[in-house]
Amino acid sequence: MGPRRSNRLGRLLAAALLGTVTGCAALRADLEQRFLESFLELTFDPPANLMAPEQVHVVDTEERQVTLAWDPVLVGDVAGYVILRSGESEGPFEVAGRTVSCFGTVFTDRGPEPGSLGDAQTYYYRIHAFEGAGSVSRTYASSRATTEPPPRAPGGLRAYSNRPRLVVLSWDASPSRSVAGYGVYRSPTAAGPWDRVAYVPDRFRTVYEHPVAGDLRVMYYRLTAMNRYGGESETTEPVRAVTKAEPLPPLGLRVTDQRLGWVDLRWAPNVERDVVAYEVWRVRLDEGGVREEERIGRVSAPSIELRDEDLGCGERVRYRVRATDADGLVSEFSRPLEVSGTDIGVRVESSGDGRVLRWDPDRVEGWMGVRAYRRRRFLPDTLLAQASETREIALPELASGTHRLAVVLVRPAVAAPGPQASIPGAAPSVRLSPPCEIEVQVP
Repeated sequence: MGPRRSNRLGRLLAAALLGTVTGCAALRADLEQRFLESFLELTFDPPANLMAPEQVHVVDTEERQVTLAWDPVLVGDVAGYVILRSGESEGPFEVAGRTVSCFGTVFTDRGPEPGSLGDAQTYYYRIHAFEGAGSVSRTYASSRATTEPPPRAPGGLRAYSNRPRLVVLSWDASPSRSVAGYGVYRSPTAAGPWDRVAYVPDRFRTVYEHPVAGDLRVMYYRLTAMNRYGGESETTEPVRAVTKAEPLPPLGLRVTDQRLGWVDLRWAPNVERDVVAYEVWRVRLDEGGVREEERIGRVSAPSIELRDEDLGCGERVRYRVRATDADGLVSEFSRPLEVSGTDIGVRVESSGDGRVLRWDPDRVEGWMGVRAYRRRRFLPDTLLAQASETREIALPELASGTHRLAVVLVRPAVAAPGPQASIPGAAPSVRLSPPCEIEVQVP
């Protein structure tokens, strides 16, 4: 009796309060509704003597919620209706909610939390009328409803291949209005395993570009449609996609001509039609091992040759070439080509009472003069001798010990095929060859 007496007392107090408010029917109705929604306690014992609602029907089951409607009970002091829910036909039932008017005959059950009713779940409902004092009728109307199933999978999944490190997917929008987006799944094989790599929001957004870290990568994709609570459709059939392959490594790297200080390189053109350039890389080899590789030139296709004008006398180098296509994809390097720079065969021989510096005249064609320098570790090199149009140079007397000499060929700058060497004494009007060094032992 306690709860019922409390409800009646609360209602009397509310009526007294409302009675003090004159000329405000809307305010009075609002206060009464607030009381029924928030303060009125419902009790099933003792029950109210009210009729059960009739014509109960399910209006909607979308978005993981159930909307019910019924005809109003027009007999008796009906203050509203309480709706009970259960996952089993025989219960137990729990209160899903209430309406607070005799004509409050529509109710949407969203569950304890939004989305908690799930997809394709069946629930049983009982609808009781209750009176103004909070007593609930013993009689009720019943109904059963099943929430909307998960969305239907999208159709028409297509993959666009041969894109540079990218796969483009497109599909038809799911016909389910509850779809909030799409799950994108990827696998290296058609049999799986599958990983979700993206979520594409919006039912009508039906294109997705997926970056792929690699060239000529084979991937399989499939989709699901998802509602806003994470419920997913069945997956589509997988589709296969392949990223664009990088260009092939250039073939046939070779030397076509070589002189002191420079070398001409050539290779075969790539078979790919969209190759736009070739890069030539060089590494200098010495007795201490391999130095850092450096790019010495880039030529635009269809050109397939390059001159390296920075090759030392007798220097050992290694060349490699790689191709770049219009999408910026770069090939692997070609097979390496090792080259030794031209050496003029410089040597020191005895002649009479002194020494002369000689070289192979067939290797100095086009050079007009010769200069000989003595290398010094901490001081600038010193010029020992020079001559024009000759095959040898007489060397001055050298002190006992080991001397490192550098021989440089000279010709007019306008005819020079190679860079000017950094040897002291070079005039602006001449071009110097790379120095050819020799070690001389003086007893």
